Amino acid sequence: MSESRALHSDTELFAAALFQLEVSVWERTADDIPVRVEDGAIIERITPISVKINGVYYVRSECEFRVGRSGVKS
Repeated sequence: MSESRALHSDTELFAAALFQLEVSVWERTADDIPVRVEDGAIIERITPISVKINGVYYVRSECEFRVGRSGVKS
């Protein structure tokens, strides 16, 4: 598994959208196990409540958005 970095703030999400970075989406199961539900697509829209990726709206409070380390400069 490659290293990835979580996007937490509005600024990080907007930067990922602006630079068209591939973002993966993770949700947690009832057993608190992280499951990847979207694998590397471009952010299409960001609202205070959701992020649209690949035509699907993901609720920000229920998901974690991640980019690969290769796409992020420290």
